[in-house]
Amino acid sequence: MELDLTPLPTLAVFDLMLRAMILGQVLLLGTLLLREPSSRVKHLLMACGIIAAALVMLTAPIPDQQYGLLRNLLLVLTDAFAILFWLLIRYVFDDDFRPENWPRVLKALLVLLSMVFLYVLGVQAGVSPVHDMIHVLGLVLILHTVYVALRGFADDLLDNRRRARIMVVLVVGLYSTVLVIFELVDDRFRNAVWFGLVNSVVMLSVTVGTVFWLFTLRYQPLTASSKERLETAATESVAAGSEDLPRLDPAYLNLKQALDTFIADKRYQQNALTIGELARQLECPEHKLRRLINHALGHRNFNSFLNELRLRDACEQLADPALVNTPVLTIALSLGYDSIGPFNRAFKAHTGQAPGDYRRGVQNRR
Repeated sequence: MELDLTPLPTLAVFDLMLRAMILGQVLLLGTLLLREPSSRVKHLLMACGIIAAALVMLTAPIPDQQYGLLRNLLLVLTDAFAILFWLLIRYVFDDDFRPENWPRVLKALLVLLSMVFLYVLGVQAGVSPVHDMIHVLGLVLILHTVYVALRGFADDLLDNRRRARIMVVLVVGLYSTVLVIFELVDDRFRNAVWFGLVNSVVMLSVTVGTVFWLFTLRYQPLTASSKERLETAATESVAAGSEDLPRLDPAYLNLKQALDTFIADKRYQQNALTIGELARQLECPEHKLRRLINHALGHRNFNSFLNELRLRDACEQLADPALVNTPVLTIALSLGYDSIGPFNRAFKAHTGQAPGDYRRGVQNRR
């Protein structure tokens, strides 16, 4: 195969320079991530970085034939972006996401689909109608990540994660959707020099912003203002034991006492209770209540806070001989659940048993 030595247009040369800068930023990002503790999120972030590098190379203003077999590998990596991005978002935003607990049949189906994916892109180089189906699936997964980010926004008790949800919805989700849509349109648009240049500018901005954020997060100097923030955070941190309460700021101490009274009165059993409604009833700012529940009780989202309290009561009522003939649905509704489905799922996740099985087991041991 002979190399095409035709000079590239000025815009294309500028595009290649930007892409070289992006690859450098991705390499720096990977170096920063290597210093972080091992976790699924870290590995998925690094995988997304590799895919970003593959996307930069694959969409460069270079004829496809110049890549040879490398193009197949880049195609596999690029089209895997939506899948890995979906997994990353689920792990970051969904505290109950446990793919290891998926049924074996579903896992076997996913393995089969992975083999089809590798064959269509790695062997057939995407020359198949199935390739368009993969793009449609990618679009569905990306749109679902936006839904996941929006779905848990109201209940999220972590300020940084709430801001990240907004970023996903407004920036990453929108940009990724545009990329997938462009993959489905005519080649004249996808291979246009101006589109590649715009794509490079956006990707460079995203990678530089990500690297800058990670760098400042890890190496920010301890200035006077940051010392003050650390001291404030230490003052506001709360342990579960009552011996730590005197260290709280008076405003948080009063709020903690009000929350304890709310829990003691079992007012958490009211239907359709939200973090906003709870803040209104306790007459406090919502952001302070979020921080208190997160620090004092260790919950990352409001739904898990409610479930812990309600399911504790559910176990007591299911074990009560006087309530042995009370329908499970009646108990679920009395605890504030809208229907039996969410109650059953939450109860099984909490105890490993369905409510009916739990009741029978407790009653048989008597």
